[in-house]
Amino acid sequence: MIWPEPAPHPPAGYLDAVGGQPVLPVAQRAFAAALDQAWPDPARLHHGGRRAGLLLDTARTAIAQFLDARTADTYLGASSADLLRACVSGLFAARLAAGAPPRVVISEAESMAVVFAARSCPGAEVVTVPVTTTGAIDTDLFSAAIAPGAALACVQVANAEVGTRQPLAHVHRLCRDAGIPLVSDATQVAGHDDVGHNWDALVASPRDWGAPSGCAVLVVLPGTRWQPPEAPDRGWVGGFPDVAAAAAAATAAEYVGPHWRAQADQHRSMIDRVRAVVNDLPGVRAVGDPEDRLPHVVTVVIDDAIGEVIVTDLDSRGLAVASGSACTADNRMPSHVLESMAIITPASVRISLPYGCSQQTVDDLLQGLPAVLTSARR
Repeated sequence: MIWPEPAPHPPAGYLDAVGGQPVLPVAQRAFAAALDQAWPDPARLHHGGRRAGLLLDTARTAIAQFLDARTADTYLGASSADLLRACVSGLFAARLAAGAPPRVVISEAESMAVVFAARSCPGAEVVTVPVTTTGAIDTDLFSAAIAPGAALACVQVANAEVGTRQPLAHVHRLCRDAGIPLVSDATQVAGHDDVGHNWDALVASPRDWGAPSGCAVLVVLPGTRWQPPEAPDRGWVGGFPDVAAAAAAATAAEYVGPHWRAQADQHRSMIDRVRAVVNDLPGVRAVGDPEDRLPHVVTVVIDDAIGEVIVTDLDSRGLAVASGSACTADNRMPSHVLESMAIITPASVRISLPYGCSQQTVDDLLQGLPAVLTSARR
């Protein structure tokens, strides 16, 4: 048994952890208790405020320990998108003040939150570096892109759509040699795989480890110039602190910390099986790096079909997956990640395993997929 009781129990057939997974029971209880006890402003000096402040400080410390970071370097905020903007804009402003050129270098497979954060920097030249057909950044092109200098670079820890881990050790070494800080988005990594230490600033989402929305995490290492948009209030960046969300995130981290590696091993074996089975189906293939990847995510591309049709048909069979690229017949944009990998297809399906995902759910997917593909191709 991987998880102690109360264990996570996702609904049967649920295979979209990237889109969210059930909040852990321990996190639900922590959230409710904090709502009851820590609703005052944690900056107040009265008893209620001090109690809320102590809970926020304790949560921040627990989350920092979970990420193997110092509490003093760890900040909390309302969402990962908010913290990415605060991190990128703050680094950009500080580096410009120090004489760095107004250039931000990012990988072509970054999340749209990172892309928007880079583009929002006033006067920034955003340089995009191509990725390989597996989704990993081309390190030779990255080295050439930072050679003229830059305010900062953004390269994710791993891609949440296709699972490919980035060669961060090499990328970080190149950045260090050039004196450029590296920002890494750890979406779908923390709680599922090792975030490592090959970065200067890291953003993570506790939703990935079974906490509710309302809290995200930013770590900025010592010596990294950063000008936050406003002074963090007890480590909370932007707006009124959501103490309940922070408490739930910390409780989830303490629950998940001793067990996520065993869950990752189980998920990796499940995804290995999915990759092997789908690669034997005609006109179907799993994309992304087959080895250096997140343990719980895989994207499958299908010839002669439309992704949304497949997702809808699977849903009617009680199987929840996501489409990694939009239907060519509607007005949504196709997946920029797949396009960056030179994969142009109207049909892709992303499978991502939540904590506690059963082997039966994976079996049901693999048994039902051939019939769904046949129907979709008609």
